[in-house]
Amino acid sequence: MTNRRFNWFLIIRLAGIVLFIVVLSRTDLRELWGWMKQVERNHLLLAIFFQFLLLMVKALRWYNLNETGFDLKKLKQRSGEFFEGYAMGVITPGRVGELMKAGHGGSRSGILGAGLLVIAERGMDLSIYFVIAGIAISHSVLPGVLSFWGWLILFTGTAGMFLSILILMSPALVRMTEKILKLFRVLGKSKSMEFYHRGLMNSLGFFFLSLFSNLSYFVCCYFLATGVGMDLPVISVSGGVATAGVMNTIPITVMGLGTREVTLIYIFQDFPLAQVMAFSGLVFLIAQIGGGIFSLLLGQILLWKSKSAKKS
Repeated sequence: MTNRRFNWFLIIRLAGIVLFIVVLSRTDLRELWGWMKQVERNHLLLAIFFQFLLLMVKALRWYNLNETGFDLKKLKQRSGEFFEGYAMGVITPGRVGELMKAGHGGSRSGILGAGLLVIAERGMDLSIYFVIAGIAISHSVLPGVLSFWGWLILFTGTAGMFLSILILMSPALVRMTEKILKLFRVLGKSKSMEFYHRGLMNSLGFFFLSLFSNLSYFVCCYFLATGVGMDLPVISVSGGVATAGVMNTIPITVMGLGTREVTLIYIFQDFPLAQVMAFSGLVFLIAQIGGGIFSLLLGQILLWKSKSAKKS
């Protein structure tokens, strides 16, 4: 008889889904559906447009991180890598599925180098969420949270941005990373990561593409919130969504189910439960399910075309 180790991590992940079911069970589903049905077509189309814009800009950012100049074939390949990774990231806790992009690095040295780029990329995105959440909390947008914590979160996000840029530009940081990897025998003693340092202009391009793409997501959520009748300033919606996004990066639930809803319910407690759940449901459908399906299909098409072009 084989001994099976109890998987506590799986239990924690399932707990998030159970939490989502509990919240949903306490929601008036007719009222929830009523809020979702009232969304105007223009608000919905604008939200979809900004989600689409987010994906396109982030695909361009991944290309910018890996290539110099403009090459249409490389753009298709790198975009395919991004979309495939994004689709898998949507359905995995903490978006760890996006590490799939590093798998296209080929050799171990290439994969480790690409993995460092993924860390810089995800680190920048998460840092922007921290900054937005910090701004909201420090200006008393979120209820029951002292402004001190807002400033602390804002400082943490700013430091994270700086570190992401430093990964791209600092040879010393990469050498230190290589030493750590060699210490744990992840990288051979005579090997080096395949990593090309970026200049100031390339790094600034990375920063502005990151800022623009994440702001597109917040605008998308603003139109969804407005669509269900949550008449709030864009900073309030962005602060709430950013805080929920920070909670969702903790790798315990699939698709952020449960943690997102509880966070949004607490932040937007002045609105009816069904109304907030309708907003969360639309974010789930448009930004996660819709964005994930679109990315999965487009990613596979672009990767298939890239492979076909190499063979011919």
